[in-house]
Amino acid sequence: MRLLESARQTFLDSPLGIGEKSLLTFAQDGKVYSVRGERNQAFQASYAAHLIVTDYTGAPQDILFLAVAWLQANVPDATADAIKFHVDIVTTKKVDVSIMIELTEIVATPDAGNGLVRLEAAPTPDAHAFDMKFLYPDLPES
Repeated sequence: MRLLESARQTFLDSPLGIGEKSLLTFAQDGKVYSVRGERNQAFQASYAAHLIVTDYTGAPQDILFLAVAWLQANVPDATADAIKFHVDIVTTKKVDVSIMIELTEIVATPDAGNGLVRLEAAPTPDAHAFDMKFLYPDLPES
């Protein structure tokens, strides 16, 4: 759950003053996709990263902005509507903000060399950064 941990740390490190006691973080509606086969030890985990900020005294859109910025920096292939939210107005000065982000991670299990298996999150591929010249060497410069 590399992406979930990264999102949590981004919220905690932000200038919004979100503390550990006011941030709940968990994955929900998780699914594992794995192709069966003796040689295939990788799988894909899809889930909704759920981050709840409680008793926030700022504007809810501050947290939404933070989530969008994190998503753009860390999940290049995310859909335009990958973030869902819910705001609960607790008092005139405090809100609870629930953010859900649809995520997919690939987990590879390379052999550690001693017969043991080591789980390792693969980086999220960036389709926008793919060099089309690799596939089409005669492609003209744009």
